[in-house]
Amino acid sequence: MSGAPLLELKGLGKRYGAVWALQGVDLVARAGEVHALLGANGAGKSTLLHLLAGISAPSAGEIRLDGRTVRFASPADAAAAGVASVHQELAVLPELTVAENVWLGHEPRTRTGLLDRRTMRARTVELVQRYGLPIDPDTVARQLSVAGRQLVEIARALSASTRILTLDEPSAVLSMQERDRLFAIVRTLSAKGLLVLFVSHRLDEVFEITDRVTVLRNGRRVFEAATAQVARSALVRHMVGHAVDERTAPARSTTSAGETLTIRVERQGADPVTLSAGAGEILGLGGLVGAGRTRLARRLAGLEPGVAARYRYANGEAFTVRSVRDAIAHGVVYLTEDRKRDGLFLNLPVASNASAAALASIARLGFVSRRREHAAVAPVLDRLRLVAASLRAPVRSLSGGNQQKVLFGRALLARPRVLVCDEPTRGVDVGAREEIYALIESLARSGVAIVVVSSDLKELLGFAHRILVVREARVVAELPPNAQEHDIVEASVPSGAPALQRSSED
Repeated sequence: MSGAPLLELKGLGKRYGAVWALQGVDLVARAGEVHALLGANGAGKSTLLHLLAGISAPSAGEIRLDGRTVRFASPADAAAAGVASVHQELAVLPELTVAENVWLGHEPRTRTGLLDRRTMRARTVELVQRYGLPIDPDTVARQLSVAGRQLVEIARALSASTRILTLDEPSAVLSMQERDRLFAIVRTLSAKGLLVLFVSHRLDEVFEITDRVTVLRNGRRVFEAATAQVARSALVRHMVGHAVDERTAPARSTTSAGETLTIRVERQGADPVTLSAGAGEILGLGGLVGAGRTRLARRLAGLEPGVAARYRYANGEAFTVRSVRDAIAHGVVYLTEDRKRDGLFLNLPVASNASAAALASIARLGFVSRRREHAAVAPVLDRLRLVAASLRAPVRSLSGGNQQKVLFGRALLARPRVLVCDEPTRGVDVGAREEIYALIESLARSGVAIVVVSSDLKELLGFAHRILVVREARVVAELPPNAQEHDIVEASVPSGAPALQRSSED
């Protein structure tokens, strides 16, 4: 292509204290291109996106747009230059409507300076219709699923005069139907001359939607090529620094004979939901985003008031879970899909986060013994190959994959008999995903009953011994492990009814 590239990075670097999070990165990307930015967790992808978004300033190097060096002192500067970002951690205000969120910060005004709600709504209707976004401008954001809130973020990015759009793990919480719609939007944007920087750990998506790929490792650029000219195995090798026998899921473990556990979920005013699991069995919960998989999973672990989950083992042992305290006391552990909002205490140290469900064993007279905490936490996190400066470092300083390992460490310290995992590999790289799969496989072999919610149908079909299809937080079908993706989709949608994105959570 002729002419100056739309975006050029020259020796870009970012230093925090003595540590370089990004160093000497060069990148060239042109208008109309979908450019993948890949790397393991902690490789520097988020740092690079923050520099482009004006969230932080480079310590070295420069950013050029159309051949001219630019400096962003704030996100507003970046937006004014045509750079819009959709971050992995969503920033939608729950009490505002979709339209109010889309135009937040650049709301249309009347001649007298008042908020012009009519114009704002009309522009939002035009925007969502133009790009086929299935969101209602008048819906209050807290009523939307995670996927719906992400679509609001995308609409907000498209509401400005955007030339460069960065998407950080945009499909992590989307169903296949929503992902296909997102990809159609991305193709439309690139056809109109936008540059889309696309971050994803799902290599199938990278090969489907992107034109070029740049790989970062340890804060440096290690590879760049046209996507069509590179093999999948080569990308994985560049990302992690060595060859990886990439799997979509752990090998199926051997279950115990017979159904050893029955769970009956009771909620006032609704019919009970009953499901069974064997010790050592991996039970998958499938269905569309918004079908209530997360609601059902949270009910199993005492996370919804007014719900009782009654557990009964084949040997006659029985207990009821009505709260998190009940769940932990009986070895029922839940891993949330949204680790930063619901799972982690971001300002607390790694050790405090990992030990949060095992305080009874490390505290004396109401005080936590740091010595006992370290002795309990260190071997577990070593087993998980946690990468952190120290166990006293704030957990917010860790990469997404390592934050997920801290949550798994917490679960292990709680000595689970039943482990409920909601999107356990969301937002983690190939290497970390392998380690999570190995852990799930190991726990299943040790006799833990595991319930897994996953939007990745290949993942679900790859390791679940049985799959329960969920709709409206109820089990509507049971599928064997040799089922196909279309079987889950067909069972998920009632005849003649479209899939909607209006629940407050999945």
